[in-house]
Amino acid sequence: MLHKNFRAFQFTLLIIFIFGLFAGPAVFAQERDWQPQRTWAFIVGTLKWKHSDVFSSFPQKNRRDAQLVDFFRQQGVPADQLVYLQDAQATTRQVKSRFSAFLSQAREGDLLFFYYCGHGYKSDDERTTYFATYDASDDVPGWSTDSIVRDIEKYFKGSRAFLTADSCYSGSLAEQARRMRRQISYASLTSASASELSTENWTFTEMLLAGLRGKAFADINGDGRVTLGELAEDVNADMVFAEEQQSEFVATGKFVPDTVMAVAPQRSNPEISRRVEVKSEGAWYKARIIDARAGRFRVHYFGWEDSDDEWVLRKQIRNSKAVKYAWDATVKANWQDQWDSAEVLDEVDRGADLIHYVGYDGSWDE
Repeated sequence: MLHKNFRAFQFTLLIIFIFGLFAGPAVFAQERDWQPQRTWAFIVGTLKWKHSDVFSSFPQKNRRDAQLVDFFRQQGVPADQLVYLQDAQATTRQVKSRFSAFLSQAREGDLLFFYYCGHGYKSDDERTTYFATYDASDDVPGWSTDSIVRDIEKYFKGSRAFLTADSCYSGSLAEQARRMRRQISYASLTSASASELSTENWTFTEMLLAGLRGKAFADINGDGRVTLGELAEDVNADMVFAEEQQSEFVATGKFVPDTVMAVAPQRSNPEISRRVEVKSEGAWYKARIIDARAGRFRVHYFGWEDSDDEWVLRKQIRNSKAVKYAWDATVKANWQDQWDSAEVLDEVDRGADLIHYVGYDGSWDE
């Protein structure tokens, strides 16, 4: 009788194990603080423009904005809750009309995810920041960041809005969100501050995707969850390390930094996630360790395609050698392809320095 009961117990364990294999990801996915069925994703990717003499095109290969769309589709965001406007589809008229109509369909408790990639620019008086729509020109204004947030406030009936952008001056989106005081809680994460240019690489969007996908290296404290705060910290560290610029992050209301964005597996090796320099074909490149096995390390090179990832030996890896500047040191800083004299005010993060441009007031410090 004991033997029979034991066999029944074993069978029960086997059923639980099999169920765990197939149902586990869905069960764990419930630990995220957002649900695909209650998510509205509005994604705009402009990599080429009608007026090429005004806005130069970006490479079309392996678009990360399209990968972001695929991610939300795979997670189960309903088709009518996902809008993707690419290049010629993203005219000023189109993005504005589609956005307001899209927002008005949400219900209380829903989440908005907003993303833009492309050129960002400022008005002549520097007071307004625009995302360059496909037909933006001197005669046709682009999509102003203040109008984006105003439309969310006016039309969105949900509870939380996550605003992201990979462009020059994208931090203006965070500034606008910070000013809002309505019932909507905001989080905003952007590739640059409101006053800084951004590089043409996909570094920001790659880390945004990695965090949402729950990659092990995105889980900074190793607790199996990627929080909003961890995602922001990872993005900023990548931008400082690889692009020598700082991202912008803000969270308001109930959209707190502890919000769980993804569930992550445990790291198989403590070296995973390190930002390093790797010697490949005789030159040193900035990279991140994304896997490690038997003394070999798989690295992803910042600014390069995933197809360029490779396995390297420890002897090919070194720590980054950030230049240290003394307080009050005088340096030359590049701003919009122009070198200007500047004074170092402080080191703010991982080798990133706060500087003051000689001859300019403090509003230009960056």
